[in-house]
Amino acid sequence: MIMNFLEFHKAGGPFMGVITLMGLLMLVVAGIKIYQMAVQKHYNLKLVSLIRMAGLFAAALGVLSQIIGIVQALEAIRAAADISPEMVMGGAVVSFYSTIWGLIVLVVSLPIYYVLKEFIKLKMTGNN
Repeated sequence: MIMNFLEFHKAGGPFMGVITLMGLLMLVVAGIKIYQMAVQKHYNLKLVSLIRMAGLFAAALGVLSQIIGIVQALEAIRAAADISPEMVMGGAVVSFYSTIWGLIVLVVSLPIYYVLKEFIKLKMTGNN
């Protein structure tokens, strides 16, 4: 069964909000740069690296969140006398949600970053 976005977000744990904020930051900065280029005809590389940094931070935070979740699950397994394999696998699956979300943000941010950077560099050198 495919869960909706809000269930996915909630199940992923407390880091999902920060990862989402990194994704939104990346999109806002990209929007600002596109507006500057399209409307204002202003080309500079200020803030462009923030797009890549937001994506990398989101991915790293996703992996960190997964590791923390797995450690917590292993602690719970160790403390419990008898635990079902279904419960263990359910927890393992949930631990991947934040990593998936962080990697999605990264996969979106990197092409945006490189295309904007190269386009701005091309316009700054005057090679239309």
